[in-house]
Amino acid sequence: MGSVKDIEVIEEPSSGSVGQAVFTFSDRYSVFDWGEMPEHIDDKGEALALMGAYTFERLERNGVKTHYLGLEEDGKIKNLEDLETPSNKMHVKLVNVLEPEFKEESYDYSDYQNPPNDNYLVPLEIIYRNRIPIGSSARGRYSPADLGLEMNDWPNEAVSLNEPLLEASTKLEEQDRYVSDEEAGNMSGLSIRKIYEKAAKVNEIITERAEEIGMQHDDGKAEFLYIDGNIAVGDVAGTFDEDRFTFQGMQVSKEVLRQGYKKRQPEWVDEVKEAKEKAKKEGIRDWKDLVNTEPQTLGFEPLVSEMYRAGANKYVGRELFDVRNLSEIMDELKDTLEDSS
Repeated sequence: MGSVKDIEVIEEPSSGSVGQAVFTFSDRYSVFDWGEMPEHIDDKGEALALMGAYTFERLERNGVKTHYLGLEEDGKIKNLEDLETPSNKMHVKLVNVLEPEFKEESYDYSDYQNPPNDNYLVPLEIIYRNRIPIGSSARGRYSPADLGLEMNDWPNEAVSLNEPLLEASTKLEEQDRYVSDEEAGNMSGLSIRKIYEKAAKVNEIITERAEEIGMQHDDGKAEFLYIDGNIAVGDVAGTFDEDRFTFQGMQVSKEVLRQGYKKRQPEWVDEVKEAKEKAKKEGIRDWKDLVNTEPQTLGFEPLVSEMYRAGANKYVGRELFDVRNLSEIMDELKDTLEDSS
């Protein structure tokens, strides 16, 4: 079980073969690595499952291996085109997870140098960036010049990159952290170049779809599995939670919720940031123990629900949800966020 989806194991993986599981995409959401937030987003789970299925099927058609098996409807596993109503249940191949041991204030990844299984979760997330939007963590780690841009400071608008930026982050640690390419290769026991090649293809295909529907694909992340000598795309990709898209100058993604908390509950956001920094500096594993306040509901979750549903319709090319058009919804969301300032 994760903060936003549940996992039902149908068949356990063995050392030599994959298993099978069902992802149930919930209406929960998480921001700033907090875990489940106090309010849910109606139909968000179905919207994400549909988007993820569309992305996986498009990846497979383009020769990119994934762990996707199909969506469930009426007890049957179906492709997206055969689905009659929205589904929040996705069947996937299941692999082993080699949990790194936390000791002496760091994580031990030695199991990945000689893994005991032929199929396992790669302990990395690969972040790809095509643009640097407002709110991107890259703005705090890079200057425009670092990324080959001819400007001194980050402007108050999204900035497109000349070439996608690929970065590796930890996957199985209490708090995600960026790692160098060398460390990423050592942690995973795999060629980081080959992993980056897969991530670049995922990014390319999602970007292509975004352009087809009048959106810009700002950034996102991909996770990977090692299965029988091949690197396959795992978890889910190309959704409004994994990726950030821009439509009519406004981000269509979980970022609207992050911005809502920054504007309506800045004290909590600051406390989370300080707790993470302290935990990282002092080698504390559970940073949430350092946070004394709890997040409250934002109050505009129903509007965000419409965004997820209308955006999913647009992305998959089918009107599976009965909802207003995305343009009208985003205009109202923009006004709501501005009123929070």
